[in-house]
Amino acid sequence: MASDRPSLEHRRLPSRGCAHQVSPWRIRFSSALFRDVSARLTRHFVTKRINQPLACWVKPIPEIKMSEHTQSESYETAVPSTAFIGEIKRRSPLAEALAVIALSLGTFAFVSTELMPIGILPQMAEGVGVSLGQAGFLVTGFALLVAIAATPLTAATRHWNRKWLMLSLLLACTLGNVLTCFAESYAVLLASRLVVAAAIGIFWSTAASMAVRIVPQKHAVRATSAVYGGLALASVLGIPAGTFLGNYAGWRVVFVALAVLSFAVFIKMWLTLPDLAARHDGKHSTVSEAWRERPLRAAVYVTALIMMANFLAFTYIAPFLEQITGFQTSWIGGLLLAYGAAGLIGNFGIAPIMAYGYRPTLFVTMSVLIASLAALGFAGTNHVLVVALLLIWGTAYTALPVLMQTWVFKAAAHLNGPEAPSSLYVSAYNGAIAAGALIGGVIVDHAGPWSIMPISALLGIPALLIALKHAPK
Repeated sequence: MASDRPSLEHRRLPSRGCAHQVSPWRIRFSSALFRDVSARLTRHFVTKRINQPLACWVKPIPEIKMSEHTQSESYETAVPSTAFIGEIKRRSPLAEALAVIALSLGTFAFVSTELMPIGILPQMAEGVGVSLGQAGFLVTGFALLVAIAATPLTAATRHWNRKWLMLSLLLACTLGNVLTCFAESYAVLLASRLVVAAAIGIFWSTAASMAVRIVPQKHAVRATSAVYGGLALASVLGIPAGTFLGNYAGWRVVFVALAVLSFAVFIKMWLTLPDLAARHDGKHSTVSEAWRERPLRAAVYVTALIMMANFLAFTYIAPFLEQITGFQTSWIGGLLLAYGAAGLIGNFGIAPIMAYGYRPTLFVTMSVLIASLAALGFAGTNHVLVVALLLIWGTAYTALPVLMQTWVFKAAAHLNGPEAPSSLYVSAYNGAIAAGALIGGVIVDHAGPWSIMPISALLGIPALLIALKHAPK
């Protein structure tokens, strides 16, 4: 019985509004022919990337050419813009993940080296025959040098190949730790610390932007979180482990371990980091060009204020917990460990939350940090409440570096290269560490440990107001 439908030979594929028309295809139902046609079409469209519709029912795939001035407002593609990237050969997801992990381990090594003297300061002071105040300059002086040197040193190395720059920085960290463990005088000890300080300023200005070059743009925020995850990991694992080792084996052994760690990270970077040039066009934005951007200046101001508030309180958290809340000295290490563990949640959990909007996420995070600082001042000896507030504080604080770095990338998206804007952020961050410690010392000496919490909260309010007005959406 004849069918009312037209034969296959006379059918025409629907055009769906396409401007191109093709003649009917005569198809023979042969499996060999079907496989041959499929293979040819696959090679035609996948390997050659032709921008033509297939028989008018395949949508054209345009060749994407990113603009030098492209800015994305989505949280996934906010960092950095394609003006920062150039042409990068994509690698396998596993290779990209291993490279980002190497950068995160670099953060862990640098931050552990920077903050390690806090846990073993009395032993170091005794080892080189200086006072605790002089030994404390190993931390505050370190942060001051990073704040001063990050911008010019980053500018001086802006043309370096990114992989070889990272390898050089890890070698400097290794050398600095070796010099520290063999230092017999305060001058040599201070010089060894300054070597690492110079290197970490460049590292912080470069690591996040390199991470987002390694991965696809949709994973940019997650890559940034991974890099800053090394900071939280240093707080949870590095500093407590180093303090324990220093108490039982001596402070010099701690820096031997840090030297070994730094060299191990050097080897991992050598094996996993891709060979990335700086910028293919050789043109970089200067610090003065970056500073002229009002949103970037606002990001720097907010970073300086909120981090100063944080470190004003955190630097003197031990005497606050002992003298005001009534915790025994033996509890302090465990409380700080819990603080750092909560920080891991904040660091890695903030990226998906930003999908609901950058500005509200930043505003809520800063508000939570300020509120937790203020509440700690009035928690008294309620240990359960104090521990809960410490955990909330730790979660909010470690989310902020990811948020602020994202703001910097957004504000400078149309500039040539992220290093100059990032160096301003790094200078503000480390300057805030030093300023918070110095101001906090004066406050504690004159008003006692209790006062640091409400004063820190008050210092964070101007940062919150600036962010509310100038933060990107």
